[in-house]
Amino acid sequence: MCKRILVLFCLLAAILALGSCSGKPNTGDTVLPQDFSDTLLPFEADGKWGYINPKGEVIIEPVYAYAGYFSEGLAIISDGELYGYINTRNQVVIPPRYTGAGEFANGCAAVCTGDWQTGAALWGFIDTTGKEIVSPRFLYAENFTPEGRALVWTEQGEEVVKGFVNTSGEVFIPGGFEICSGFSDGLALIRQNDLFGYINVDYDIAIAPQYEFAGDFGEGVAYGEKDGGKYIIDKSGNILAPAEHVFGTFSDGLAAIVKDNLYGYINKEGKVVIEPRFTWAKDFCNGLAAVQTKMDAGGKWGFINTAGDIVIDAVYDEVEDFTKDYTRAYRYDSLKYFILDKTGKIIYSGRYSIE
Repeated sequence: MCKRILVLFCLLAAILALGSCSGKPNTGDTVLPQDFSDTLLPFEADGKWGYINPKGEVIIEPVYAYAGYFSEGLAIISDGELYGYINTRNQVVIPPRYTGAGEFANGCAAVCTGDWQTGAALWGFIDTTGKEIVSPRFLYAENFTPEGRALVWTEQGEEVVKGFVNTSGEVFIPGGFEICSGFSDGLALIRQNDLFGYINVDYDIAIAPQYEFAGDFGEGVAYGEKDGGKYIIDKSGNILAPAEHVFGTFSDGLAAIVKDNLYGYINKEGKVVIEPRFTWAKDFCNGLAAVQTKMDAGGKWGFINTAGDIVIDAVYDEVEDFTKDYTRAYRYDSLKYFILDKTGKIIYSGRYSIE
């Protein structure tokens, strides 16, 4: 909900911080082996970024100040000051001209223009050719969802309010309720008179505000608290099952719960299928979920499958989700990072910079 928006804002700020690295290379050298595939993974070496393939072979030499994951055939790169996009052949498709940039999703990417230090930075959207489809005018913007709506923050008088924009640039700012999250599974969480409900993509009330607490929809269900009860609800607001514990968003058929300060997972019937035994647990992504062991066991991160089995040992201080078929994991003691596949095999390792 609103907390997730703040987390995403922090992640965008972290991406921008990477652009402070020195150097302004023009492009990276490309080496294409005969078995080249379009799966390219960003890696860092000596403070510069390039790309390797799943075999760990360097495909694009590390010369960029920052390089992101490929999405819809394009990846964010930085010359040290501004951000642009390259394709998998290391051709600059959209030259660095933005002070901030996000990954492409549903044909569009959020980009920022203006000076961050003076507070004049504004977000808008471009398509994969670099054409501006929504002019930069928002204080913050998330990606477009499959529904063709993007959550944005904008000024209304002296207040900052949340709204939505579509790909035609039409902005919706609610008058009688507060938007709490972007669209998920076709619905967006709202709050009215301290009660939570949902709107559809036409911005009409789909489920009337009636819950003291509620979560985002995922795979057709969501969490809701009403009249002292905790429930699993469907997209019509019908109660499907009681929920003993508060849970997050369903993915891969499971949702994280917390009991006695430990995390586990339930299924859509509300039954606990992975007993709470982790200090922290994230949503499942591509069949795996990042979990943190108890502090007395080291407090390290690893990954489990939907059966609750440890697939990747908990030996890392920080991990990213498996939003792709690969992820990055970090060890603070050695300042090393690791690119892992879904079996835990190390594709590449190197030292990361902390500038």
